[in-house]
Amino acid sequence: MGCKMDFLLNLVDQYGYIAMFLFSWLVFFGLPLPNELAAALAGYLSEWRHFDTYTSFFFMYSGLLSYGIFAFLNGRYLGTKLNSRLIKGGKSRKLIENGERWINKYGPFAISFSYFIPGIRLFMPYIAGSLKGISFTKFVLYASPSAFVWGLVYFQIGRYFPKSFQRVVEEISVKAGIVFVLLLIGVIIYGLVFTMKKNRYETKWKKVKAPK
Repeated sequence: MGCKMDFLLNLVDQYGYIAMFLFSWLVFFGLPLPNELAAALAGYLSEWRHFDTYTSFFFMYSGLLSYGIFAFLNGRYLGTKLNSRLIKGGKSRKLIENGERWINKYGPFAISFSYFIPGIRLFMPYIAGSLKGISFTKFVLYASPSAFVWGLVYFQIGRYFPKSFQRVVEEISVKAGIVFVLLLIGVIIYGLVFTMKKNRYETKWKKVKAPK
């Protein structure tokens, strides 16, 4: 991790804010850099390297969102060829299958909550692009708010935990997926209970209104 951090800091020294935009693209170029670390580093730099906070977040968020759009368009126009290359690894194949299952089950909302689940976050834009039911506009509408919230959380971690943000990011990344899945299950259960009560009430009301 130390070598990666040195590499990122050298990028910042050379390119400033542009480097924060490029952080999210480094995975595409072959550097196994967690997005969480990149977002937190941008926050750290805004607080301790005298970069403007709002400008730093803007460039970090723009890089994160533009990478997702690029991945979506790749999935849309390369589709089957791209997926056949990605699923060669067992782990990648499982992530893609989970992503497709989630989209089929939850629709575009799967794009939103995928940002909070490590691993699937990188594959979801490709998966969404390869499926006909997700338009470009719909992808942007569901991806943008989640990317903003996710990016803001890790950006703030970098600002307020300058000496330990790498360790904090690792711990949160593991727990965030678990917490979000539990919240999603809770929302689904609540929705089912609410729907059942509503249907029961409507049925009862129809019986009351029915002519005798």
